[in-house]
Amino acid sequence: MKMTIEIPEDVLAEVMALTGKQTKREAVEYSLREAARRAKQDRVWRQGLSGLGLTPDQLAADAAPKPADQLDAPDIDEDAVRRSIESFHKRRARRAKLNAAGWMLNEPPPPPWPKPPASS
Repeated sequence: MKMTIEIPEDVLAEVMALTGKQTKREAVEYSLREAARRAKQDRVWRQGLSGLGLTPDQLAADAAPKPADQLDAPDIDEDAVRRSIESFHKRRARRAKLNAAGWMLNEPPPPPWPKPPASS
């Protein structure tokens, strides 16, 4: 649709510089689509929050980092770590055996890993 409107030249130049749009048409179209996207997002947030019975402040407080978040240690599967290290050492031993037999491998040597823990 063709339309004649007045757009402040400095605003248009700023939009083109910030977004990297090459033409005025691209910059205006981008700006309109971005404004529509933001309005939809704002509407969803406002309606969604009222549907949940939460105010924006309550949602922000709920999503904010809490001191306990910093204290929680990551879950580590010790058995999986042990199996991974054992598998690495088996592959390394196989590689050494193949190299000793004169086979050329196409991959670079792996970095050193710690010794596998003693099996109980």
